[in-house]
Amino acid sequence: MVPTLALGIPGSATAAVILAALIMHKIRPGPHLLEKTPEFLYVIFGAMFIANLMFLVVGLVGAKVFSRITLIPKTLLWPAVFVFAVIGSYAFASSVFDVWVMLASGLLGFVMLRHGFGQAPLVMGLILGRLVEESFSQSMIIYDNAWWRLFERPIVDAFLALTLLGLFWPLVGRGLRRLAGKAGDP
Repeated sequence: MVPTLALGIPGSATAAVILAALIMHKIRPGPHLLEKTPEFLYVIFGAMFIANLMFLVVGLVGAKVFSRITLIPKTLLWPAVFVFAVIGSYAFASSVFDVWVMLASGLLGFVMLRHGFGQAPLVMGLILGRLVEESFSQSMIIYDNAWWRLFERPIVDAFLALTLLGLFWPLVGRGLRRLAGKAGDP
């Protein structure tokens, strides 16, 4: 929650959902949130502390009851989860489009999981996409639509280099291992 509230960058899928809820309520997390409404942060952290205490109590008391969910056959459990997901996505804005977005996101998440990708980047992309687009539009206004001027700052170049290194690290690492293997062979 600290990176989510302090920087507006979610550290997990759960934090991304919380970030989306804050943005829906016109609360933009980041440095301005700390300056303008510190009492809001005290309330959030107090609520998190109380919620953790309640989770402890409910978890200790109800562990035996909650463990019985494993006895429900998967043929009944998964359709129930699917029905509740459809109802929840429709109930938010009474829009069938939201249901289609939920189904497409679920399918994409399943394919990503099947091929070894994490779902957290997908969730963060869906939630942070609009925020990134707004920030980019503001940058284009500041730089008179000259996007190449963004790269005049060394911090931007450093983050771009780190991003490219992170994206291409599997290829670079494989190439370095091959070179190390060839150097070790006589």
